[in-house]
Amino acid sequence: MKPHDAIAVPGEAEIISQLREFFQRYGATFVELAIGQRSDVNALLEFYGAPLRFVGSTFHMVMKDSAAITGADGMGGEIDRLRRAGFAGSTLDKCQINVLNPQAALVDALWLRRDSAGVLMARFAVIYLVTLTPGGWRITSAVNTSE
Repeated sequence: MKPHDAIAVPGEAEIISQLREFFQRYGATFVELAIGQRSDVNALLEFYGAPLRFVGSTFHMVMKDSAAITGADGMGGEIDRLRRAGFAGSTLDKCQINVLNPQAALVDALWLRRDSAGVLMARFAVIYLVTLTPGGWRITSAVNTSE
């Protein structure tokens, strides 16, 4: 292989920068959907990739395709539940990124959810497996490790 034929692989600092920006966009999109500023739940597919595995303290689910991710039993249902609960916003309190290789990273995040009065509704931690797909970075697994 000639030197000019080499594929450019982003360095760790560039990947971390890309993923920080990704999670900022993800948080903003999720909030906009959950507070009703937008209704295009398919916007979540810019952040989630199927199959999506999600593990919580009382459940383990695999959303096998895009319809399952955005559907009532997937993230679309979570958006609806938050709307009914008076959710007003989330902030990313912690975001530690561990690059595994140029195509995968683990992201340890701590989210703070607040209601319209500013009262803390939930504080929860999630470890995300984020992988580089042909469409860009996507969350492919999430494990809720709430405090």
